Amino acid sequence: MKDETIKNLVFKRLNPEKNLLESLPDSPGNYIVALKNSAKLPEVRINPVLSQYHYNGCYYDIIYTGISKISLRNRDYKQHFVGNNSGVSTLRKSLGSLMGFKKIPRDKNNPSNGKTKFSEVDEYNLSEWMKCNLLLFFRAETNVLNIEEIEKELINFYNPPLNIKTNKNTINEDFRKLLKELRK
Repeated sequence: MKDETIKNLVFKRLNPEKNLLESLPDSPGNYIVALKNSAKLPEVRINPVLSQYHYNGCYYDIIYTGISKISLRNRDYKQHFVGNNSGVSTLRKSLGSLMGFKKIPRDKNNPSNGKTKFSEVDEYNLSEWMKCNLLLFFRAETNVLNIEEIEKELINFYNPPLNIKTNKNTINEDFRKLLKELRK
């Protein structure tokens, strides 16, 4: 895909503070997580460079992009924006780590397996922060094969700082290294 193609992809907007779960399709797709205009990422010793997404005449700072191969509704809303899900949501784990929340074992029967989450109070505070500070831009996809290609191109084009695994951009490299340390 070319940069112009990525720029011209049409996404819909969801404000998790106002919109209901039913606003998201129960189908596969891509999504972009951005800061509301007055919001900022939690401060750490390195500030990331943020690219912007243009939507209806406004610009929003992009922090993360992802995919759902099954259901945007379940992945985005139920795993990212509500509940005690930092153990299964990279976005939640990264944001909670930036906020300095302490990680605790996720599996009481096997606490040394390395799987972690945050305390119930921290998970609640994280959910509230996300609802107040983030927007979700999403697009349903009929071809599941396109989802991964679009995600790759979104990461290459927008360089979202919370995308660690497949983001090879040298801009924000130091921030991503710090984020990896904070997530451990």
